[in-house]
Amino acid sequence: MSGPSVKPLSAGGRAVTHSSNGGKPIHLFHWYEDGVLRTAFERVASRHGSTPDALDRLLREVGLDLADEGEESGAGTPVDTKARVFALTERLTGVRVTEETVRNAEYLLGHVPEEPAEDWTGVAVDITDAQGERFFRKFTREEVDASVECARAGAMAPVVVLGASSPDS
Repeated sequence: MSGPSVKPLSAGGRAVTHSSNGGKPIHLFHWYEDGVLRTAFERVASRHGSTPDALDRLLREVGLDLADEGEESGAGTPVDTKARVFALTERLTGVRVTEETVRNAEYLLGHVPEEPAEDWTGVAVDITDAQGERFFRKFTREEVDASVECARAGAMAPVVVLGASSPDS
């Protein structure tokens, strides 16, 4: 989620988004402040926005290379860009995303009228936090379709998927 949908969410505050495209090497980051895209990047070396260099100190602190976000850190070890971007997001928002946070969160699902490719089989949530802890959960197409039907039956009201520790689950 980025672009026009995030700008109004950040009005009077801050919104940070980052996403990956499944197994493809696409990792997007967007930082909005009061409706303005301040810094965005896919690769750290190619930042853009109204203040693309405003996060330079934080980028260095979390271990992201400003010149060239290569496959290795300066010490020759692999760089987990996703974990480092989660650390950056935590610094900007004060919110730490952990496996427990994701497991216990409530998710609102809705119907998107345009179907993705006919051969899709499911979606996955795959998050690694700044400490390297990983959360992975797959939703089958049947689970998504059932949620859509439930939403339609409920006059298109959102469907809440409760976390494992929720008192209603």
